[in-house]
Amino acid sequence: MYDRARALDLIERAIDTDPFCPACEAPTEIVDDDGLVVLRCTAAAAPRGVVARIGAALLPHLRMSVVDLSEGVAA
Repeated sequence: MYDRARALDLIERAIDTDPFCPACEAPTEIVDDDGLVVLRCTAAAAPRGVVARIGAALLPHLRMSVVDLSEGVAA
């Protein structure tokens, strides 16, 4: 279980550590994936066009779990 300050600190550190995807240099974003807070590449989230979809499948775009909120957060 995380307290709110610790969860926020982990999220901020993840963004500060990896502001851009190492594969394509697109900015990263924090998203909620069913209770799991994930840092991911914005370009890999919704590739447009055939070339972009092939590139997203071949390149290791950033996707890193930051905090598992399914365990709950203390007040």
